[in-house]
Amino acid sequence: MNKDIYRKRLKSPLNKEVLAFFSSLKDDSWIAEEDIIGTEVHDIMLFEQGILNNKEIQQILISLEKLKKEYRENKLILNGAQEDIHPFIEQRIIEEIGIEIGGKIHTGRSRNDQVSVDLRLKIRKELNALTEALLILFETLFNLSSDSLDVIMPLYTHLQRAQLGSFSHYLNAYLEQILRNLRRIEELYHRINMNPLGSCAIGGTSIDIDRSKTTELLGFDSIIYNSIDAVSSKDFIFETLTSLSMIALDFSRIAEDLLLWSSKEFDYIEIDDQYCSVSSVMPQKKNPDTLELIRSGCAKILSNAFTSATIIKSVPTGYFRDFQDLKPILRDSFNLLLIIIKMLNGIFSTLVIKKANMRKAVEQGNILALDIAEYLVQHYSLPFRQAHEILARLSMNAEKNNTLIDKNALEAMILEVTKKKIQLPHDFETLFEDPVKCLENRISQGAPSKKEMKYNLKLIMTEKQDMVELFSKRKEKIEKAEALREARIREIINS
Repeated sequence: MNKDIYRKRLKSPLNKEVLAFFSSLKDDSWIAEEDIIGTEVHDIMLFEQGILNNKEIQQILISLEKLKKEYRENKLILNGAQEDIHPFIEQRIIEEIGIEIGGKIHTGRSRNDQVSVDLRLKIRKELNALTEALLILFETLFNLSSDSLDVIMPLYTHLQRAQLGSFSHYLNAYLEQILRNLRRIEELYHRINMNPLGSCAIGGTSIDIDRSKTTELLGFDSIIYNSIDAVSSKDFIFETLTSLSMIALDFSRIAEDLLLWSSKEFDYIEIDDQYCSVSSVMPQKKNPDTLELIRSGCAKILSNAFTSATIIKSVPTGYFRDFQDLKPILRDSFNLLLIIIKMLNGIFSTLVIKKANMRKAVEQGNILALDIAEYLVQHYSLPFRQAHEILARLSMNAEKNNTLIDKNALEAMILEVTKKKIQLPHDFETLFEDPVKCLENRISQGAPSKKEMKYNLKLIMTEKQDMVELFSKRKEKIEKAEALREARIREIINS
């Protein structure tokens, strides 16, 4: 028997070098289980439509279940002369149960709609794994933020100390980023979770299939109605990779924060030894290499999104072999991002916060200049621009905050700039001595006062619970479809 069950149109077999060039069989191990499941569902539908009889569907499902078991036990060896996973599985079924029955499993279906089903099933599985990993990291950051409300530190713009803030405030910003990414995944998930099966090669089929049945058994939300769109459009892959790259952008910047803060120049935090390496020659070195590799890993994820765009952009409407190169890009991006999240979770779980060094940085660099300027605006009705000038002049020669809050110096500068004599309260200097009290004066929504940070944490947790509920509904739908599918398989096999 000719092992290449598809190549009947051509007289000669594929050149071995050509086969090696364009075979995706090795990469297809990533979607092998999804291909088996999609085939089972398609053939159950064919049986329920009267296209396969009871004996045929029994033998087909028994053979496919055997293959699925091999895969789950890591015993399925993908070798041979097939171009990809689809003929490989079909050939295995034919070899086991014969061409008379095995040759019917592909009725009313094409590799084109088949691979689209496989990828959509796989991507939604990976998106759920990603969601779970992000929620675990969220919990770690949330707990750390709740414990860091009193840990004051500078907030930075242009990598210069800008305003007084807290470590909790930074962590809350990271939590907001994670929530945005969870929302993006939720929206993306439902665009992914649509059924292309039944579109055949590109123009549908004359076989009496039931697309709603395969949609139900696979747990899809609905069908992709237009058969051309179902097999041709690959925007769902680019959108997936773009979503992953947006997460990578956030995490790369977080890694950069941690790298800077762990350096001796900042010395705000210490990364646990298990996430660091050492120098081969300098005995004193402790290098935060994990964070550096997170940055480069994020760059790879960004590059993969761009690569996918360059593959897709020049392909006319229809299905083309170029698309097979999108599979390893997807796989690598998901795998890499999941590892990065795991590393960040470990780093934050073991992070040592050097509170004294953070406070020392706050006490230097005139970080309360804006607070004092706003005090003058609010209590003496000075134009902000004049208050700004007053503090700017004082800051030129001031190295510590206590110089800025020197009552006599400030009154003299007010007189010099405004030509007005203003008498500051006798306890003026004590108003700005305690940074924590200064933060409590920040009454704007979302500021780093303890009241606002606590409220921010409350809002964040509420939204997180909403995302958990939506995530649970996604999982429940898949589990329901899987239970229905498995029950139907057992019922048919045992009938």
